[in-house]
Amino acid sequence: MSRRRLAQLRLAPGPSAPGRARRFLEDTLRRWTTPDFITDAALVISELVTNAVRHAGTEMRVALELRDGALTVSVHDRGPGLPRLVPAADRRLGGRGLAIVVRLAEAWGVVVGEDGGKAVWCRLRPRGAAAAQWALAL
Repeated sequence: MSRRRLAQLRLAPGPSAPGRARRFLEDTLRRWTTPDFITDAALVISELVTNAVRHAGTEMRVALELRDGALTVSVHDRGPGLPRLVPAADRRLGGRGLAIVVRLAEAWGVVVGEDGGKAVWCRLRPRGAAAAQWALAL
């Protein structure tokens, strides 16, 4: 069992929040010497934070947890609405963010908080590990 690592950042809603979240993630993963996660995790965190800014409009907390070879990215906000995966046929100018998260993540979900807010989370594996698992399954 690997050591658990945890990092958090509070963000105000606004146009700079996704960029700040990406920089926090990239800096944290480099410090943890786990660069294999950066590409997928940067895209995922951008989408989750953008959704929180657009739909909740509240202060948010971004959390990164590295444990047992997997990275969990979560975004906690105080907005009442729950995310909804929009069917591909209905995606026009928006609605692609959660679909991207679902495509890249090993698992994802939503936890509703007692304050009426929620945490949207996803778990990622490094691309190299996923490719290795795929190759072993053949």
